[in-house]
Amino acid sequence: MRRAFTIACLAAALILPMAAAQPPSRSPRTNYMTNCQGCHLPGGEGMYGKVPPMRGHLANFLTVPGGREFLIRVPGVANSTLNDSDLAALINWLVPAMGPDVPGGFVPYTSDEIHRLRRMRLQDVNTLRAALIEQMSADRRAAMLGAASR
Repeated sequence: MRRAFTIACLAAALILPMAAAQPPSRSPRTNYMTNCQGCHLPGGEGMYGKVPPMRGHLANFLTVPGGREFLIRVPGVANSTLNDSDLAALINWLVPAMGPDVPGGFVPYTSDEIHRLRRMRLQDVNTLRAALIEQMSADRRAAMLGAASR
């Protein structure tokens, strides 16, 4: 009896810390609400002059070289406390949720890709964002720049 109790205690001592270290994943929508909407607001509209809108603009970055990487390297994403898997699920949910239409051939982000990209810190987010917008098609660029002037 004593031996069984000792083994059970040792097993619990080994298993409980592992369970505590990996909290259960929450839905991407819940992760957006708790990690993103404080700045980007519930509908992804952003805050004029401070936080760019995502609604109607996010997928535009997927149409230009470097845009896919940019979405993960921005400070709010790269520095997120979410693990790589939950962050991949969040971004994969956000892209179609915020629009505009997801470009054909979109490949969902993987946790490995998130892991690699979020470690490549951006030095000047605004300059890179502007350069990516300049590469967009005229209609996408006009939509992006129109949102910046609202």
